[in-house]
Amino acid sequence: MLLRTESLFLIVVVGLLLFGWRRLPGAMRDLGRARRILKSEAQALRDDVPLPKRRVVEARPEDVVSRRDGQAGT
Repeated sequence: MLLRTESLFLIVVVGLLLFGWRRLPGAMRDLGRARRILKSEAQALRDDVPLPKRRVVEARPEDVVSRRDGQAGT
């Protein structure tokens, strides 16, 4: 989702009003640092969780049920 020019301008103006001209770069720096930390922690969680083992199901053709008539076989 891309921001339109008006939306981006409004966000900048609200940021300037809330944080002031001098504190805005520090606030953006802190926000970027927090984003990087969150991203690295989420990646670490994904790396820690083992993937479930894949199961292989073997079936003979006569074991398969047709979806059309609900009866086994052909």
